[in-house]
Formats: sequence, structure tokens, C-alpha cells
Amino acid sequence: MQFQVPQFIETEDTIVGPFTMRQFIYVAVAGVFSFMLFFTVQMWLWAILSLFLLGTAGAFSFVKVGGRPLTHVALAAFGFFWKPQTYVWQPEHPQISKNEAAMQKLTSPGISLEKIISGLALRNVWQEVQTGSKSKPSPRQVPRKSTERYEVFRKSTGEREAARRVDYR
Repeated sequence: MQFQVPQFIETEDTIVGPFTMRQFIYVAVAGVFSFMLFFTVQMWLWAILSLFLLGTAGAFSFVKVGGRPLTHVALAAFGFFWKPQTYVWQPEHPQISKNEAAMQKLTSPGISLEKIISGLALRNVWQEVQTGSKSKPSPRQVPRKSTERYEVFRKSTGEREAARRVDYR
């Protein structure tokens, strides 16, 4: 059994001559304003304003940016500049006091300046961030092969997901 699949469903129908209804309304509104300006302002001002109005109407009618009509792009740009962008960082544990003793409790006890310089502390912290579990630092850091093929990690959104572990060494 064959079915006919509609194609070109995103194209608008031409209603008034070669114009779609949207294009015709933009051009007609600009034409009406230009007609009213002809009787209300001086001739040189009417020519400038009509050129601006008809040019803007033509751009909104016919110009597409990235396959989207210029009206959608202009509205998106207006919304972007009008609404303030505020990025707020919220700590994971706001109830914890921020004094020095509390901070010392939260940091790993085995981190020293020598380990930071050699890169071992950063590696342990990075592994903790990636896997979500604290690893016990061994006295001698020896790279070992993982027998697990998959690990569970937590995304920044809080979701847990299993992924294949790949060590690039």
C-alpha cells in the first residue's frame, strides 16, 4: 500500500499575486502609512520616511536569515538585549559556614604543596570530579589498569549515567 507524503510543508501559500499573506500585510501596512504621510508632512520628509518604511517592510517580507524570516530574528535579538542575562552560582551546601576551620574540614587532608606541584593532588581531584567517588590516595601513585569497563558518573544536572571508561595514558 502506498501513501503520498506531503512535501514542502513549510512553504507558505501565495494568496495575493506573488505574495504570501504575511508579505502582503507588511507591504500594505507600509503603503498605507506612506499614503497618510504624503498628506501630513512635507514632500522631502515624506520621501525619506517612505523610503525607510517601504525598505523595512520589504526586508521583513522577503529577507531570511539562516532560513528564518527576519521578523523572528529581530524578535529574538530584541528579547536578548531587553531581558537581562543573570547567571547566579548557588553553592551545593549553603548551610556550611565559610570560616577557615570549616574549609579545612572540607578539603582533602592529604593535599600538600609538593603533591600539587607534582600533579598528584590535581589528578586525584580531577578523578573525583569525573567519577563522583573519592579515591584513597596510595602512598605511591602507580597507574593501574581498571578492570571495570563501565563507570557510573553524575552529570552537572544531577543525572547519573553509565559510561564506558577509557584511560588515555
